[in-house]
Amino acid sequence: MNLRHLETFYWAARLGSFAKSAQKMNATQSAVSMRIQEVESRLNTVLFDRSQRIARLTPEGIRLLPYAEEIVTAYQRLTDAALGDSQSTAGYVRLGVTENVAISWLGPMMKRLKRDFPHVQVELEVGVSYALEEKLLARELDMVLAACELPASKFSSTPLQSIDLRWMCSPSLEGIPEVVTPPMLSDLPVISVTREWQARGSHLRWFSENNVHYRNVTICNTFRTAASMVIEGLGIAQLPVRLFQEDVRKGTLRIVPCEPEIPALQISAVRPIAEDTPALKAVESAAREAASAH
Repeated sequence: MNLRHLETFYWAARLGSFAKSAQKMNATQSAVSMRIQEVESRLNTVLFDRSQRIARLTPEGIRLLPYAEEIVTAYQRLTDAALGDSQSTAGYVRLGVTENVAISWLGPMMKRLKRDFPHVQVELEVGVSYALEEKLLARELDMVLAACELPASKFSSTPLQSIDLRWMCSPSLEGIPEVVTPPMLSDLPVISVTREWQARGSHLRWFSENNVHYRNVTICNTFRTAASMVIEGLGIAQLPVRLFQEDVRKGTLRIVPCEPEIPALQISAVRPIAEDTPALKAVESAAREAASAH
């Protein structure tokens, strides 16, 4: 059993597929299967449940994966340290980003990353903060660019951008006060990307401190969808000001002042402290530069 065998086990587990592992390692699927069988034989255990189409780890595979990961990442650090050059930084990063990041500065971030670290590969997933946070905790993502507040003892969090959210509605929607207060929201038609308790950061604190509970709510998971429903006069929604300022200027959306207003939402680059790989540092650096320039 050599490093190549452990890398194969590691990537099959992370990518959830023998076929994807084969593609990643420039090998045939049969070669990947044979390598994993060799690892299982040497360790005298079964690492994958082969009764399903996806490469799902057995309980013993879940227990042993972190040890294989240590060896693979340590080897990567060794080669990076020896070469000492940004062009040598390589790795595969499963990155989760919020919609606000995806449609504002994700493109410039990826352009910087490809320019400065061409050998870093990124697999992107766009979602709401609470869902990305859960996947980060489950080790299904390596880093998230989202509004997450996880324990500082286990997670590194680098602030990137503050987002102003405001209540907005269609100017034609009747029954919306000139100024809303948290108690009023219980009786208004609300369109939201999350449930109240699924919010994160300052957003969650605002809901908790003001005892906000929706009664008439439509849940969708993107701001774009929420905004289109608001424009049609279906309700009132919290939307990022920067993303929809043109709609406000044109008069298709109206900002509804709130007392108290929602604090700015902090987007951060969050990753486990134990995952201190050059590839993750490269993604964090590119995100920091792109966010500051936006």
